[in-house]
Amino acid sequence: MKPIKLLDSAFLHAETPATPMHVGALFILEPPPMRSRKSFHERFRAVVASRLGASEVFTRRLACLPLGIANPFWATTHEVDLDHHVRRSVLPKPGNRRQLETRVAHLHEPLLDRSRPLWELHVIEGLAGGQVALYVKVHHAGLDGHSAQLFLQAFADTEPRLPSAASRSSLPEADELSLGRLLLAGVRHQATELRVLPQRVVEVTSAAARLVRAKDSNTPVTPRTKLNEVISGNRSFATTEFPLARAREVARRAQVTVNDLVLGLSAGALRRWLLQRGLLPGLPLFAGVPVSARAHGDTEHAIRVAFISVNLHTGAGDALARLAAIHQSADTAKQSAGTYKSLIPDDAPSVGLPWLLGGLSWLVGHPDIADRVPLPFNVIVSNVPGPPVPIYVAGARALTYLPISIVYHGVGVNISVYSYDGKLFVGITSCSDLMPDVDALARNMEEELGALEAALAKPRGSKPSPRRRRRRA
Repeated sequence: MKPIKLLDSAFLHAETPATPMHVGALFILEPPPMRSRKSFHERFRAVVASRLGASEVFTRRLACLPLGIANPFWATTHEVDLDHHVRRSVLPKPGNRRQLETRVAHLHEPLLDRSRPLWELHVIEGLAGGQVALYVKVHHAGLDGHSAQLFLQAFADTEPRLPSAASRSSLPEADELSLGRLLLAGVRHQATELRVLPQRVVEVTSAAARLVRAKDSNTPVTPRTKLNEVISGNRSFATTEFPLARAREVARRAQVTVNDLVLGLSAGALRRWLLQRGLLPGLPLFAGVPVSARAHGDTEHAIRVAFISVNLHTGAGDALARLAAIHQSADTAKQSAGTYKSLIPDDAPSVGLPWLLGGLSWLVGHPDIADRVPLPFNVIVSNVPGPPVPIYVAGARALTYLPISIVYHGVGVNISVYSYDGKLFVGITSCSDLMPDVDALARNMEEELGALEAALAKPRGSKPSPRRRRRRA
């Protein structure tokens, strides 16, 4: 058994039917090669069956202490029901991209079954042109952007051929669970964490003090918008994609990073969406941006991230000026990234923590209380590097790698980006009660990139030609 770390456990305790804590990805695959009479679903299921030992995610499940008195453990099981975990569905005709996005949004809504390993793989057929989609759904506890790439390697390949029988991975030894063993493991873990607690208190207190000293008193308060209300469990999902070379060229000419550009496109898209509905606040929106806290060579399947808050300057009407301001704000925020990382200890004693966080989750989800809680940011924007080369699933080439993520009370929109095989793939997740037309936000990002390219194409220092005044008769 393995103890579940502090940050990972928070995603478990904060989960409710309105706020599921799983993440996912959508792969659209080329028409699978007809190598046998077996369907793609059958071939893919066989691949997964042969790879169950390739990632601990496949075989780990929750082992909870009595009454949930402290954080649970990860326990290894050999009871993996592939009929439950590897599923198949078919889109109605014509099987277009919007239908696929809607199907994935609906599949993303239900909670994962906590009595089983916390993952599902959905094969979706019926797409136009004979393509097949794969929607991957995994609980965020124990998985961040880096470890998600490690999990991907367990069922995807860099070559189109199907795995041979010799490539079958062996299963790890299963844990023998009993109340006595679980309680003993819990007591030992709490004792270990209590011994290092004083040192961790000093580290967190020191980081908090540095953050307070560095805080700019002129930083504006994060405003509330329609997108920052209490959410339901209903989801919308939309996608878009850009050539990575195109994004890099725009970033180069604007003298910013690709990460800055992603923030700029998100800011411009949100500004357009709010303006079109007369909802743009007078104060700028802020983005919560996850920053990796993972040490080099760390391959543990756990969350190793901290969040920084970046001013999106949504009050600026000029796209280039807004992007330049975001670049400066992001640079300033990054300087505090190390401090933010120190605020979250790797682990801590957790007796009573599940009850505390569960109660806080209920409070945050209560409208009368949620409206009084200060917002750290308005939207989550992330950019994760994926495989730079094509990957294959059961012999079929993946044409997309589209992320789908988490929204929460007060943060009803999440814009996630994966780079893969020469493209940036954007997945936008929203609570459909707050933003039902999430596809409009995706189109706004496309328009914003075009606006930046047009602005950069103008000669520097050029001014619009003066209008001639009409003579009065």
